[in-house]
Amino acid sequence: MKKIEKMGRFPIAAVDFPQVRRTPGGVEFHLVLTGPKTVTLLHVEFNNLKAASFVVIAMSMITTNDAIVKHITQVFNVGQIMFLRGALICIIFASIMRLRRQPVINRYSLHRWNLLRGLFELAATLAFMTGLSMLPIAVASTLGFASPIFLALLAALILKEEVGLDRWVIILIGFGGVILITNPFSGQASWAVIFPIICAFFVALRDIAIRYVPNDIPSTQVAFTNAWIVMIGGGLYSLYQGWGEADLQWYLWFVAHGAALYCGYLLLIIGSRLGELSFLGPFKYISIIIALIYGYLIWGDKPTATMLGGAIIIVVSGIILVSTEKRRARARALTRA
Repeated sequence: MKKIEKMGRFPIAAVDFPQVRRTPGGVEFHLVLTGPKTVTLLHVEFNNLKAASFVVIAMSMITTNDAIVKHITQVFNVGQIMFLRGALICIIFASIMRLRRQPVINRYSLHRWNLLRGLFELAATLAFMTGLSMLPIAVASTLGFASPIFLALLAALILKEEVGLDRWVIILIGFGGVILITNPFSGQASWAVIFPIICAFFVALRDIAIRYVPNDIPSTQVAFTNAWIVMIGGGLYSLYQGWGEADLQWYLWFVAHGAALYCGYLLLIIGSRLGELSFLGPFKYISIIIALIYGYLIWGDKPTATMLGGAIIIVVSGIILVSTEKRRARARALTRA
């Protein structure tokens, strides 16, 4: 957890607006209050290096999970994997909510935007796993990181956010990276590259939908809703694909699959709470390097020059888009203040 030091505490009336001031050791939050002239000052101290180590380990675990999924697609179809993984995650989250004495499902968790976000997650998972089963793991992973580019585009079209010429140029450059990786004009181009691109599109829609999910719905219930929607969708899709038979050892891979995924997201949350998100963002792209290593060592995939060039363009475009959005958000907050 971040070190939070209370530097002053006084009776609270109604909050007007927060002010944020960066210091060498962290961030100071000033709450300006109406009513009695009172101020609460909190000092939050970040540990960016420690947080970055957690993020690197987390992305390694998540990419390991992707490698396990690609491995077990030799026996299981995509629908089976989605159903079994969804069931495992549902059990984990339901257990956590029961331990916290939270209701597993209530009418608030069935809010239309929460359900819609779950459907976007279903579409993204289906598209990514389908692409992962047919493509080199590095290609699927890299194209999945194109979601910030789609997010910036959809924010302009759906949310009507102001997008300057500089951001449009970055978006176009990012799509240039996507084209380099897919290499549609090559004789060896695979039509399956469309699946991770569809995944990135639905991940962007999922991230937009979370803005409309009521804040009084706990994060665990949002995650649990995603899990059971993906489980049901995967189960229905497995009926269409047919249920493949497998030995017990293949089912044991799901234990490793679930452990890698759960530990990855847990460490990612810990890292996000320890450090500044603007600092941690670039470390998530370590997943691409790990995917390249797995692809070469396990499946003998050798990255091409165009694939590496496209990956660099997507990474740089994503980092610039995220960092410029954070600067714009801070500027809007100061303007309102």
